[in-house]
Amino acid sequence: MVFWIIGAGKFGSRAVRFLTKEYPEARITLVDSDRYALADWQGRVATVWDDGVTFLVRQLNETEARTVPDWIVPAIPVHVAFEWLRHTLAKRFDITSVPVPDAFGSLLPHPVRGSKGELYVSHATFMCPEDCPEPPDVCMATGEPRKTDVYKMLEQTIFAEHTSVVVRSRQLAPGVGGYPAQALLNARVKVSRSEGRVLMGTACRCHGVVHAFRIVKN
Repeated sequence: MVFWIIGAGKFGSRAVRFLTKEYPEARITLVDSDRYALADWQGRVATVWDDGVTFLVRQLNETEARTVPDWIVPAIPVHVAFEWLRHTLAKRFDITSVPVPDAFGSLLPHPVRGSKGELYVSHATFMCPEDCPEPPDVCMATGEPRKTDVYKMLEQTIFAEHTSVVVRSRQLAPGVGGYPAQALLNARVKVSRSEGRVLMGTACRCHGVVHAFRIVKN
């Protein structure tokens, strides 16, 4: 099993601790732009001093099987899937970020707008426990049933003249989420076959982030 963990801060370090315990034979690469954040892990896992998105843009290449890990764990405060996709398509397409429409946000639970027009959505109105195992049907904190998984809501919501692309984040350990690298490659194929307006989301059962953009072939 091969993991790329993007970010060596609190959540990235948590991911390393849990995944090395859960998968003792795993090959883990930890990436961060702060070399001091990597210091505690040198000699224990592979470390790369680099910007996380830049690393993914350079290394994630579907034409070479050796460059495709089993799992990517995003642990930096950016929408990694969107940033990777935007950068890797930039040579062939003109991609212009736009605010996610308010009308789309109104269809989602507790939307909060970010500084660049993106939306953060969540079933929770409180800070979730760090060790949440993401039960399939109920909220760990409240015990109440979860009506619909957020990733399913994003997949199933049809919004006028927008192509919806969703990367599902899956639970790898309590409080540690990630997605198969192949999911990013598949999302890029879908976006590259689109023209016009796109809603790009990454979500688990309870939380998600959505960016909107226009894409035109150069």
